[in-house]
Amino acid sequence: MKNLINSINAIDNMADLNVVIDVIKSKQKSLRASVAAVAKTQFSVGDNVDIVTRKKGVLKGVITKVNRTRAICDINGSSFNVPFSIMKVAS
Repeated sequence: MKNLINSINAIDNMADLNVVIDVIKSKQKSLRASVAAVAKTQFSVGDNVDIVTRKKGVLKGVITKVNRTRAICDINGSSFNVPFSIMKVAS
């Protein structure tokens, strides 16, 4: 990792730096897609889930629709578009 940081710091022109930035963004996009795909396999319509929020703590909900990276959940009679990253299967 230290070699990588030193190599990036050694870049002396914008063209090379832009190439590095494009590669990093591409890798980040593929990693996010794979994480979302794994999370999507854990959830299906009708599942009871716990939704962990910063302000309201843990909310209980039911999945009504599964999208690519988020699910529509019914929480206390209202529908919310919830990312898979903050959902867990209710125990």
